[in-house]
Amino acid sequence: MVGSLRTEAFFQRLKTEHQDWLSTFHPQYRTNWEKLINADEEAALAEARIRQLLQGHGIAVEPNEDLTGAMPSPDFRCNVDHYKFYVEVTCIPIAVAAEKTGIPYEPPESFLIRPLNDAVFAKCCEKAPQCKNLDAPALVAIGTFHEAAATCTFTKKQLNWILTGEPKIGQMINSKTGKLGDTRRITKLQNTTFLDPHRENWLARRSISGVLLCGLAPEDSLAIGALHPNPARPFDPAILPQVEFAQVVVNQTSRQLRVDWPKENDEYAA
Repeated sequence: MVGSLRTEAFFQRLKTEHQDWLSTFHPQYRTNWEKLINADEEAALAEARIRQLLQGHGIAVEPNEDLTGAMPSPDFRCNVDHYKFYVEVTCIPIAVAAEKTGIPYEPPESFLIRPLNDAVFAKCCEKAPQCKNLDAPALVAIGTFHEAAATCTFTKKQLNWILTGEPKIGQMINSKTGKLGDTRRITKLQNTTFLDPHRENWLARRSISGVLLCGLAPEDSLAIGALHPNPARPFDPAILPQVEFAQVVVNQTSRQLRVDWPKENDEYAA
């Protein structure tokens, strides 16, 4: 069981630095964040940490919260070289990450792990409404302070599954002859971030241009990303060249999926 993060020197400095940053804007931003840190420490510190990481990648960041509370909106408005985008931050708490993955906060030498895919899917479903009706792309940054869970699950393999659903191995069979054909990876698109097999075009949550999966421990940085195959507002991944972004490519005619990375790809049947 982990205690308060604010007892650690790194997070004490992070809290103070974020308060100082917020103080350069409307005073209500700092007031609201201080209320949040008292109500949900990890959520508040996740906002501070991801803002810090974005700035470390050369992004100019400003708060974007609607101070009236009437309009749900992303946490941050970001700019780099006149390119604007938004970032909505959400946190998978340490306790939830431990429960979902089966990894204790202080893991033993060896352990079995389960993916965080369902938690990522739930966060995207929750945050999609906050990314609607914007004038620029919106990323959902999903972070956790559970260092081992982030290290083990925010990987290319797990992100492929987040985009396509966990694959199974299937084998083609000729119904007339009973002859077995080639094996292939198949998926039912269950709890996939940007796809829904029950929709005619398979596309879901188009308000989210992409996701960032972030380890938030002091030594970690923005880890890995995924782009929506056909969002309402596309995000240019060249804005964050330090982050590898995957993209799922859908061919509904052949019912084939492909996950493209900058230097590789994986294919699935749906």
